[in-house]
Amino acid sequence: MIAALHRTPPILVSLALAVGLLAYWLAGATIGMLAPLGALFFYARGYLLQSLWAGLFVAFAGAAVTAVLYPDAVREAALSFGASIAVAACIGALIVRDPSRRGARDAAAHRQAPGHPGGLGAVPDDVAEGAIHPDDRAAIAQAAAYAFWTGVPQVTHYRLRQPDGSYRCTELRAEPGYGVSVDVDAMVSRPDDHWTVAESLGRTAQAVQAAKVIESLHGKAWAFDAAGKFTYVTPAAQIAIDMALEDLNCRLGEREFIDGGEVGWMRGVHPDDVDGAAATLRHCLKTGEPWNIEYRMLRATGHYVWHRISARPTRDGEGHITGWFGTSIDIDVYKKTEAALREREKHLEQLIDTVPAMIWSMSSEGRPIYLNRRIMEVTGATLDTVKAPDGALSLKKMIHPNFWELAEQTFTKSVMTGAPYNIKYLQHRAGGTYRWTQTRAEPLRDEAGKILRWYGVSVDIHDLITTQTELNLRKQELTRLIDLVPSFLWRLTPTGAPNFFNRRFIDFLGIDESDHEQSETERYAAALKAAIHPDDASRVWAEIKDCLSTGRPYAMRYRLRRHDGVYRWMDGRAEPLLGDDGSIIQWYGLSHDIDDQLRVEEALRESERSLRQLVETLPALIYCATPNGEPIYRSEKLREFLGFGLTDKDEDGQTRLTGTLDAIIHPDDLPDVKEKYGRSLATGAPYAMKHRLRRADGEYRWVETRTAALRNAEGEIVQWNGICFEIEDQVRAQEALTLTQERLARAAQAASLAELSASIAHEVNQPLAAVVANSHACQRWLVSDPPNLERAQKVIERIIRDANSAADVVGRVRALFRQTAQARIPYRIDAILFEARDLMMEEAARRRMRIEVEVEADLPSLELDHIQIQQVLVNLIRNGLEAMEPARRGVLRARTLRAGDCVRTEVRDTGMGLGAPDKVFEAFFSTKPNGMGMGLAISRTIIETHGGRLWAENNQDGGAAFIFTLPVEAKADHDQ
Repeated sequence: MIAALHRTPPILVSLALAVGLLAYWLAGATIGMLAPLGALFFYARGYLLQSLWAGLFVAFAGAAVTAVLYPDAVREAALSFGASIAVAACIGALIVRDPSRRGARDAAAHRQAPGHPGGLGAVPDDVAEGAIHPDDRAAIAQAAAYAFWTGVPQVTHYRLRQPDGSYRCTELRAEPGYGVSVDVDAMVSRPDDHWTVAESLGRTAQAVQAAKVIESLHGKAWAFDAAGKFTYVTPAAQIAIDMALEDLNCRLGEREFIDGGEVGWMRGVHPDDVDGAAATLRHCLKTGEPWNIEYRMLRATGHYVWHRISARPTRDGEGHITGWFGTSIDIDVYKKTEAALREREKHLEQLIDTVPAMIWSMSSEGRPIYLNRRIMEVTGATLDTVKAPDGALSLKKMIHPNFWELAEQTFTKSVMTGAPYNIKYLQHRAGGTYRWTQTRAEPLRDEAGKILRWYGVSVDIHDLITTQTELNLRKQELTRLIDLVPSFLWRLTPTGAPNFFNRRFIDFLGIDESDHEQSETERYAAALKAAIHPDDASRVWAEIKDCLSTGRPYAMRYRLRRHDGVYRWMDGRAEPLLGDDGSIIQWYGLSHDIDDQLRVEEALRESERSLRQLVETLPALIYCATPNGEPIYRSEKLREFLGFGLTDKDEDGQTRLTGTLDAIIHPDDLPDVKEKYGRSLATGAPYAMKHRLRRADGEYRWVETRTAALRNAEGEIVQWNGICFEIEDQVRAQEALTLTQERLARAAQAASLAELSASIAHEVNQPLAAVVANSHACQRWLVSDPPNLERAQKVIERIIRDANSAADVVGRVRALFRQTAQARIPYRIDAILFEARDLMMEEAARRRMRIEVEVEADLPSLELDHIQIQQVLVNLIRNGLEAMEPARRGVLRARTLRAGDCVRTEVRDTGMGLGAPDKVFEAFFSTKPNGMGMGLAISRTIIETHGGRLWAENNQDGGAAFIFTLPVEAKADHDQ
């Protein structure tokens, strides 16, 4: 947009300004002021620009004050006017980003203007040099020179004199004169683009003269003084980088460039290159060394382009530097071409390395010079390992010893004669094996027919060779198989005449092969006709005749007479062999003796009828399943109990097993049933579980299900057989019994605790009372005048004796809650965890909850008291189940794992959590209405006597966790 505005003639801008003011006057809309204000910002200079900024600021401040002081419509108008002023200021900031570079931007905008249609091309040969405007001849020469040196097309304009003496602007495109393999944008410039010259060359006249010489050859040149200030820059160069002479020399700080300051030309250098370019130039300015560097320079188009810069100093008669002259060559084509070549080379290398073949090359003398990555990965060979000490080819590490001589002779012959190389051999593989490989190589020749290089490819044909070998063996085996197969094989002509019987069929029919009076076909036909049972003959021949006429496969059962006169049932089948035109070439058939099979099938059917009657009359629910658990049979009683048949719950997208379990198992029991049944299916272990089963009327009844695998002689599972017993009454009775036992246990615990408390109080009371009495006596002897120290000493001794007696009582009480170290033996904590889970499984099922156990593999054995640790786990699991009791469902998770030098065990519930996790271990503290508060205190004592630690915490997602650790190394328990 800005570039288009730069190209707009001032008369059109003035017209747009007038239209905007008229629109504002007629419509009263402040938005109409944006275009005129934008134009003012674009063309304003110096004091006018400052005045414009000040006026906007005053207008905005006035609008803000008005909006604060006046209400309603005035405030709304003031806010609208202020918003328009703010938008106008933003537009001005975008247009006037850097006033010092406005002239350079003007030049850039002109350069981006499109040329005249059809004006491309060099100056025509019939255009005389005198017809070109004198001021444009240098620009055309520079464009041609710069295009030649850089490879970048130059688009410029020159003025061509017309027959009437006037000049018309014509576009010129200067091409490099040679092919460029990468895409580059042409540089566009116009002779009338803005550029500037220095007011005075000073001491740099010599440098400027040298720069103009370079300019005539390369198209771009420049000169600057000894301090790095430009005094001359080729107009084309100023236009290309969008910087006039004053822009290049504009100081951006307090210091001069040579002293470390920044100047305008540095803004046209890529940020990654500017520091290096400035540092090297300062060094050269101070030392007089030539300046040679490559960096990326910003073009007027907004793109960074690589340039190669070179500068040399000019000196006076005394050797002092008077100035510098240099040139910058656009090497963007070179860089892009170099990158393209590297990319193509990389692509070619990747192609050769990824092609599914082993590719290699050798010199004309047969010396290895290249192996692709695949051949090195497959064979494990490298370029060094396939070379002999003299650089010749060495195949000993790549080819099986049996093929060394053949491969060397074949390759030597190819190198000497130039004939293509082709050989099959066993090639070594990186894993130490050998595989059949076919290698082919062709020579690359020059125009005179001389071999320049050999290129070869090696292809793995091991599977092809082994397949061919196996096919030959199979052919031999098939011939023997036809005679040895325990069935009767035969062949018929398209008309139905038998022309082949295998050995078993000949022996079965008793055909005399020594009779040469008849042909083989006649003998076979006569024997077959006589062997078919009279009751089956008409049916067999009619079926054969129909199959011969229609070409459909033949299949039927019939009886054949054996050579001893006994008729045997046969299962006969035949298929036609068709030619390419669909005609029948031969009929191939097989007759299998199924007489014994039919008798066994009949006996099995009778046995099955008896077994089915037995199963249906048993007072139990019986079912069968495939090895993967899919139901295949349900007894009549089970179907009546469930209210649906075997296939009634089949649905698309799920197995029959899943659909059945989802329909009949109580939702609270379903996860455990799937887990245990899945484990049995995976391991082959018997399955036994109590769960609730949905009856046809919708009521859930407790059943006990047991399933075992039926295996064949090899131990493979053939079928799963299961049975269900309804135990609803037993479960209800067991629940009542369990509740009664719990109440009795609580009563016994309370009585024991009361008795223990009374005993402890009685035992401790006597020594404590004696301590108090003796203390009073000691006090009296000490306060008497004078103090009786002898008697006080005796009383203190009695106090010590009574205190020790009380300590002994406490020690005996503590001994009740710990075991001696001699009771501990090595035991696996995961085994104890599973035992505790099994002990609490019945209670969890009664509460409609599940217990999940996770155990880390390879846990070490620990020195512990098996019974005590089991009591701790049972107590923690029971507490967790009771914490989840209000929900009447949930999952309690227990796991044990290695944690450093300890084994860590966690029991996590999904209950309400703990209000005071540390307080629950205090004696007689309980969160349960009927709890005594001793279980967790005793559990902590047991864990601590084992050298471990027990604590509680709340889960992040709800519920509580009880965690204890036990050391892997046993510790002395003493008085912990």
